[in-house]
Amino acid sequence: MALAIPLVPKHLNNGECPHCQMIINRYPGFYQPLADWFYNFQKAHPEAHISAAGRGYLDQEAFFVRKMSRAHYGESAHNYNAALDLFELKPDTANIYDRFWFTSVLQPNLAPWMEWYGKLGSPFYELPHVQVANWKSQAKDGLLKLVEVHATLALK
Repeated sequence: MALAIPLVPKHLNNGECPHCQMIINRYPGFYQPLADWFYNFQKAHPEAHISAAGRGYLDQEAFFVRKMSRAHYGESAHNYNAALDLFELKPDTANIYDRFWFTSVLQPNLAPWMEWYGKLGSPFYELPHVQVANWKSQAKDGLLKLVEVHATLALK
């Protein structure tokens, strides 16, 4: 008997991309206001998609080793389910990181409690990265948990 391998949906420009939803739900406890913001943003801009959301220990350290992140595990908003990496998917272009789209579409739609690292003067320039601006204080206060700790608690 052959094992059924679940199909991973591709990104769809339908305003409710199942692949983006799967990425947000990878680790339990994603910061709900950020998820809600994204879902509303994607309904208005179906070309908006997520490449990364929560990130556990192994993923974070792999990103660090490959120089795709400057942070070790526990030092990134991704590790607390409080960040998204976004891209634009259009059928007529291969450029998923078009600066014009980020500045003319993403930036005007950011909530006041969000921080975008693509903005000039950001602590680290990273065009696709948005995060909860005060995630560090929320983590310190116990309002945000490291994703793997949170996932372990959810299983009990």
